[in-house]
Formats: sequence, C-alpha cells, structure tokens
Amino acid sequence: MTEQFDIVIVGGGMVGASLALLLAKHNTLKIAVVEKAPHPAMASNGPPRVSAINLHSQQILESIGVWQQLDPQKIGPYQRMSIWEKTDSLLEFEAADSGLAWLGHIVENDTIQNSAMQLCQQHPDITVYCPAVPSTFEDNVLTLQDELKLTAKLFVAADGAQSQIRDWAGIQSHGWDYQQSGLVCSVQTAQSHQMTARQKFMPSGPLAFLPLRDPHQCSIVWSLPTAQAEQMLELSESEFSALLEKNLDSQLGKVSVISARAAFPLKLRHSERYVQPGLALVGDAAHTIHPLAGQGVNIGLLDAQALAEVVNQAAQSGRQIGSLHTLGKYQRRRRADNLLMQLSMDGFHRLFGCQLPGFSKLRSFGMSQLHKQQTLKNLLIQHAAGHRIFGS
Repeated sequence: MTEQFDIVIVGGGMVGASLALLLAKHNTLKIAVVEKAPHPAMASNGPPRVSAINLHSQQILESIGVWQQLDPQKIGPYQRMSIWEKTDSLLEFEAADSGLAWLGHIVENDTIQNSAMQLCQQHPDITVYCPAVPSTFEDNVLTLQDELKLTAKLFVAADGAQSQIRDWAGIQSHGWDYQQSGLVCSVQTAQSHQMTARQKFMPSGPLAFLPLRDPHQCSIVWSLPTAQAEQMLELSESEFSALLEKNLDSQLGKVSVISARAAFPLKLRHSERYVQPGLALVGDAAHTIHPLAGQGVNIGLLDAQALAEVVNQAAQSGRQIGSLHTLGKYQRRRRADNLLMQLSMDGFHRLFGCQLPGFSKLRSFGMSQLHKQQTLKNLLIQHAAGHRIFGS
C-alpha cells in the first residue's frame, strides 16, 4: 500500500513535530510525521532531559500553540546566569539589564515533544504514524516495517544525530568525538536557586546547575571525560551529592540527588550539506554541538522556522517545494550560522579546557573585564535570546 503526501517528516521530536505545525500554518499541504517511539513520550527510569529555551524559541513555540499547552510546573524561568572558573573570576548576566523579563526557560524535552505531537495529531492536514519504524528510503520512497510506502515531494530528516535518513541518502557528516560524556540528573538544594543558571568551568569540564520550577530543584549537566563519567555513575547517591556540592563551591548548600543518573556521549558533527532534491535535514540530523551553552534545541527550532518559511513561500507561489532552488535558500540561511555556533562552542570548550601555564589567570582576567562591560554583555544577552546581532 502506498500513501502520497506533499511532505513527510521523519522524526517526531521537538524539532520535527514543531516543523510540521509551522508548515501547516499557512498552507493546505498534506503532511506526514513518522515517529518510531510511542507517543506520548514516557519518562524512563532516567532523569528528564531538559533544554534551555531562549526567547526566540519560545516565540516559535507560541506561534504554533505548543508553549500555551505546556505544564507550567515543568517550565523553570531564569533571570540570571552566573559563570565562573574560580571564586574570584565571576561573570554574571542579568535579564533586567537588557530590559528582558527572563533570559530563558528550562523545560523538560518530553513536555515540549508531547504537546507538539498532540497538536499534530489534532491537525486535519497532518497524519501521524506512531510508532512507525522506517525500513528503507530510496528513490524518494520511504518504506515502513509494516510495508506501508510513503511518497512525497519533500522528505525531511528530523530523526536525530544518528539519522538513518541522512545515511540512506548518502549525505556524509564530519566532526569529532570529545571523548566526554554529559552526565545528567535532577537534584534538590538546601538554598533557593533564585532563578539563576549556574555554570562552573573546571579542568575536567563544565558543571551546570539549571533552575527548575521548584526553587529548590535543579537539573545538572556535567561534562566529564567518558571514563570519569562512568565512575560517577557508580558512586552512591550520597557520595555523588557531596561531590556536586563541593564542586559548586557550596553555593546552594546541601545537594541531594533526586533522580537516576544518566550519561550521553558528546560529539560535534556537521553534515556536508543540508539539502538535495526532495530532501532536507534539520536539527541534530544536520548538526550537533557541545551542550555547554544549551543551544542545541534552539538552533534546531531556527532550522525548522527557516525551512518552513522557504517551503511555504514556494507553495504559495506555485514553485516546487522539493527543488534545489527552494531548498538551497534554507541551506544558505542556516548552514553558515550553525557552523559559526558550533565553532564558537567548540572554542569555548577548548579555551576553558586548556591547562597551559598562565592560561587560568588569563581567563580570569578576561572574565573580570567582560563582567565590567555592560554594553557587550547586553549584546551577548540579546544573541543568547535568539536575536541576530550582526548580519541580516
């Protein structure tokens, strides 16, 4: 059996499901979303994965009705960001200094995905296949394991860093393995986080405490050499909690782990191209970055917004939505920006990981000087919020 669509999106995560809703806003395109994991996404025994959603991403999610459906108890606004290497080298950013109410929100990934997928299932122009596992993709025909075949004018790979669609299409990706893992869990703290995101840079890697809705709960992301991360997973809860408290310089008092711990490998990958006739890559299928600034989902949503805009414009003008002429506009808008973000995050990672003599003092001096430059800090805040500072 064969089903025909205008657009088939493989991957119903935050980016893929949001893309479907963006595409369905202004046209009567026939859209399919194929997601292999059951819906709703169920929290596993591990800790909930979270994302730092900036202002621009919030506006994208609001425009498609997703933000309004999120459980307020799973949205943690933050007004302040504190970054330090040693206690005498503090860099702080305040939302109020730039006229903003918030710097962003810490949100559970499953909450965003579930809301977006629910809206997809309710939309008359979107067909959701879930759970559905692709078995082959060739000649712009996607075959599912139940032998159902899907054809489309445009396929979109939104199936993550290990994208099968990208691989089946013969698109190479390049990059490197950081030989690190991101260790994540949720913690309870004796003192209130005061809506402040905290990040400490250490020789082993950055440790981030991200504020959740409860003023005494945070999600942590600790980047560590892979072997060390595995050792951390073996520690008892009390041992690991004490280590977190010590490495955060006891800023939040006693720390207690309140979830399971998990670790995921850290890699930088970038696809050699985002498009070819009848196919586009978005989100982690196109690029992955170091998580130290929490920008992964934000740049994925920017991909979705840009692709939806060029496809919707083509559809309204009667042009082919899967042509290189159309898709090339998307690639030109996003690939260079994403590469710049990747290299910036990689540069920060290497800068703070460098242990050459004198480098620590140089970093401390640089942070203290930046802390005094409010105009530059305001520009960085605007950029982190998703606003373009340079270029159009």
